[in-house]
Amino acid sequence: MKLKVPGLTAATVSVAALVAACGGGDGSSSAAGSSLQLSGVAATGLAMAGGAVDVKCASGTGTATTNDSGGYTVTVANGALPCIVKVTGTVNGTEVTLHSLAQGSGTSATANVTPLTELILARAAGTLPSDLFNNFGSGGAVTGASLTQATTDVLAALSTAAGVDLTTIDPFKTALVPATAANPSGGNTYDKLLDRLGAVVNTAALPQVTSQIASTAGGGSAPVTLNEVVANVSKGTLAGCPQALSGKYRIVDYVGATDVVNIDFGAGVLHAPDGDHAITAGSQACEFDVAGSFPTTVMISPSGAGVTRDAERAGFIFPVQAHTLASLQGKWDYLESGIEEASFSNRARHWVGEMTIAADGGTGVCDYDVMGASFGSCIIDTHESTAFTAQADGSFRLQYGQVGGQVYGFRAPSGDLTLFGTNNPVGSFDAEVLKTNFVLTRPQVAKPSPVGTVSKFWDVVQNVQIDSSGNAVLVSGSPVLSVAVPARNSTTVTASTDAAITRKLTSAGTDNGRVDTLTLNSPIPGLRSRPQGTDTSTGTAISYSAVIIRQLPGVGISVALDMRANAQFMSYTVTRP
Repeated sequence: MKLKVPGLTAATVSVAALVAACGGGDGSSSAAGSSLQLSGVAATGLAMAGGAVDVKCASGTGTATTNDSGGYTVTVANGALPCIVKVTGTVNGTEVTLHSLAQGSGTSATANVTPLTELILARAAGTLPSDLFNNFGSGGAVTGASLTQATTDVLAALSTAAGVDLTTIDPFKTALVPATAANPSGGNTYDKLLDRLGAVVNTAALPQVTSQIASTAGGGSAPVTLNEVVANVSKGTLAGCPQALSGKYRIVDYVGATDVVNIDFGAGVLHAPDGDHAITAGSQACEFDVAGSFPTTVMISPSGAGVTRDAERAGFIFPVQAHTLASLQGKWDYLESGIEEASFSNRARHWVGEMTIAADGGTGVCDYDVMGASFGSCIIDTHESTAFTAQADGSFRLQYGQVGGQVYGFRAPSGDLTLFGTNNPVGSFDAEVLKTNFVLTRPQVAKPSPVGTVSKFWDVVQNVQIDSSGNAVLVSGSPVLSVAVPARNSTTVTASTDAAITRKLTSAGTDNGRVDTLTLNSPIPGLRSRPQGTDTSTGTAISYSAVIIRQLPGVGISVALDMRANAQFMSYTVTRP
């Protein structure tokens, strides 16, 4: 690779009794051997009627279905507290999954399940509630003290930063009578407060907000505080695109230049280091334009991350988050693209390889011979030491031999963590600076899509002008870069096996109707590949390039690298509505 705590309210004191421990934390739990009854109400301001309820306890599991008023009762045979609850259902056409916790020492407990309990769990655990549910019982992720503090924190932030005062209730135990489909104007005080919360954090945006709140659990070291997240969310989202939250975003472009911008969709302004820029919504949902000397188009995927494009450079854009070195441990696959130093002839090239990160940040690296199109083995780099070091803002320093880079994490609402990196954070075009960006994902297996699957996306292609030797052409010492206008395309799968999928392209360009085939897990597991070729199925010859493609799990973005010897591009594909 080249490369001050608010005082406790009555509500939060009662929560301390709710969860003394989860999965091995401090405090007591009930003894297994008798039936445990767990009950509550699931609602967002409207009852989650017909929702699927899943319960995991210190001992035992159970399932149920919510009634028309969102109520549920689960009897867990030989059950023991604590328990975590998940409810999945549909509210006003939006699929919603919410979580809650219950604790005690008896044979019954109450746990309401609401967007508020979802946010509190994210704050308490420092991870997504879905991850907490999936890993429940494997460690002390949430204690009574941490849940109490998280409740205090979230209620205080909603009150001070968003003007929503929920401090009169115990989110987990207060009686909740929600409005229903039959009585939409009904509901008790708790339910009306959930309506007020929903005006700030609507259900469609809840996954993204939850993810952002989870990344604030680092406290003062976090790059975005809890109050900032709540205050930004209250500013609104991009019209027609609830996943595009107001707030801080990081951009990492093709040559590695990186900056943090603050977007206020309510005011229509992007605050950048070089000044304020007006933003306007595009004709396509989840697309907006940024005014300036380099007019920029931004496309946001369902995860809340996306891609930026101006006439010269494309790049990744994603909400600013903080992560720990512990979250990086293990194996990663990486792709890298950009321009080498002058001492390497300014060659425009790609890298593909693997990293294994140890608990202390020490990292093993191996690379495939991309230039030689040889993927038979990943060659271990024994010449240069590599290490990740955690930074105070929740990012990471990557030292690879003499090259130093910066790495930033983004955990999608799905729970998938992707690392975006740069070897050139200031965006220098000095001759002996490595000008690259890279992305790391956990190892994956490329899976086929069923016949008839339609995928809608933006396609953004970053081009580098190169000479006959594959070196970047320099003008006044800078490479010649260009990015085509984003294409709004779609594909339909026409054939599918475990080994390959065939797709038909729909576009506004001359390649409309083109058919191509992607080989899955080729040339290595997790990648998709396509050889250079020509399609004549439309009656017109349509040529296409050789590429390897990696999907960024849960992010809604794929990266394709040009594998031709006489051309060079990096293509970004962004899932669109």
